[in-house]
Amino acid sequence: MSSLPIDTAREHLLTEGSLPEHLAKSVRPDVLTSWKRSLLSGADIANPALPFRGEHHAHAALRVAADPVLSRLAGELAGLDAGVLLCDHEAIVVHRWVSDTGILPMMDRINSNVGFCISEESVGTNGVGSVIESGGPIQISGPEHLAEALRPFTCVGVPLHNPITRRLEGVITMNCRASSGNPLLTPLMSSTAQEVESRLLAQATTSERQLLDEYLVAIGSRRAPVAAVGQDIFIAGPKVTDLLEGVDRAALWEYVRAVALGSSTPASGFGLSTERFRISRCKPIDRDGQVIGVVVEFDVDRPARDDAAAAALPRPTVSLPGKSPALMSAIAHATRLAASGVPMLIDGEPGVGKLALARSVLRSAQVEDDEVAVLDAAAGWVEGSTTFVGLLRRELEFQPKAMLLRHLEALSSEAASAASALLENLDELEDPPRIMATLTSQGEPPHSGLRRLIDTVGVGRVTVPPLRDRQEDIAPTAVALLEKHRGTRQVHFSSATLRCLMRASWPGNLRQMDATIRGLLSSAIGPEIRPESLPLELQGSSRKRDLSAIEELELGAILTALKQHNGNKLAAAQSIGISRSTLYRKLQAYRLNPDQQFF
Repeated sequence: MSSLPIDTAREHLLTEGSLPEHLAKSVRPDVLTSWKRSLLSGADIANPALPFRGEHHAHAALRVAADPVLSRLAGELAGLDAGVLLCDHEAIVVHRWVSDTGILPMMDRINSNVGFCISEESVGTNGVGSVIESGGPIQISGPEHLAEALRPFTCVGVPLHNPITRRLEGVITMNCRASSGNPLLTPLMSSTAQEVESRLLAQATTSERQLLDEYLVAIGSRRAPVAAVGQDIFIAGPKVTDLLEGVDRAALWEYVRAVALGSSTPASGFGLSTERFRISRCKPIDRDGQVIGVVVEFDVDRPARDDAAAAALPRPTVSLPGKSPALMSAIAHATRLAASGVPMLIDGEPGVGKLALARSVLRSAQVEDDEVAVLDAAAGWVEGSTTFVGLLRRELEFQPKAMLLRHLEALSSEAASAASALLENLDELEDPPRIMATLTSQGEPPHSGLRRLIDTVGVGRVTVPPLRDRQEDIAPTAVALLEKHRGTRQVHFSSATLRCLMRASWPGNLRQMDATIRGLLSSAIGPEIRPESLPLELQGSSRKRDLSAIEELELGAILTALKQHNGNKLAAAQSIGISRSTLYRKLQAYRLNPDQQFF
């Protein structure tokens, strides 16, 4: 393919944002898809060099397996102006091998070196990031790169998978001059990746090999679909992988481990839905007295319900993430009150989910969202004692099916009394609306007007317990919020991350968790959210149970100081009277990364 048509197509896409059909035909389909994906992700294709993300020292096993293979390959490529890169699953360069110094100045000019990132989001279409996005080998030559800085190269990249879990471990890519591209380079690199994967299998940990052996025995002796599940390992065939598509692997591990150890906690208690499958058997795999994995057998042969049978089922009642006794008690009480039709007040700490419960209760009572008039006493437009009451009177004139009054605690005594007077006369209406209200606990007695309003709308009263008092709800709630905000992205929590979330105190309750998860998604690069991505105070929470009371206080003081000083280590250390080196040493002692910025 000559460079002229593809150059024209590239320039048209960059200037106009789209390609007419006659220009699109000049671009290979996989390259065109990558171009569009790169632009949608906001790739900085004008940047003359790769961005630095930092050296990762956690890829020792990958480097050990690849080193002899890629060193030999680089030697065989000597004289061809070529270099070889090993990148991790986030497109960050782990190591490079260059036997021919002819291409070295070209690679250095764009920072093609250890610690620099070659993702599509960073620099557009290339032989590393495009492999990660597409999942297969790819060769990108010259003008097929969107970034001007990469046009002098042909890049041939192939994925590198963990031979046991089949999880993407990284990418091997060969860089050469743009004029040196050759279709035979792709099979060469693919065979190189196979050799590295064989070495990864040979050096796999004893635990990984034990899980693989148990899995192979299971699939040979059972007809039912099986999988081997460990803390960071998932081994299954295509049928089970498709069956569990979208299922959070960390939550699955926590659940099957609990089942294997004899727990009767239902799957819903871990944020898992068993609409498509049922786990019929869990066999624990022990090593040195610890459960390192579970062989899981699935029952997928249950007959599906037909439409008539499904329609005959009763309508679900209130549905919120979590199955703790405290939450179930609150939901059951709210459901009974909704069935009776009495005015209801839902109270609790800030952010516990009072509004979510109120809306869910109304839906269970056959009241849809568009049939509910919502008035928020804490909204910015509320001014003076008459405004809220005036709006309340106007909404009552429209005769809504239900009214939801939020943040009653924000009302003045006069406004609360006037609202009470209006609501006390609802019985005179021919078809009075349902009344539901929320109140945020203040920790102090309500004033007289609010007391009267509480008595009026609180014929039935439900208290939503804080998240810290229902720890078993944290995991399913976190998984539900992740699914809510991730859109089409396939992102999940690692098992270690889920444990960090479950051990945190969450003083801001669901609102704090929701904001945390949205923040994690905004900065997540790979498919897995790991503990090091969490805010520093949440990383610290995963260690708290192992600390003495004095250590608890010390760690709390350090985390508070870091937060107050926006992560500035020197200022934080000075504020609590220790040196910066002491602060670093203490963070390392608490197994926190002292060099990472979380604020």
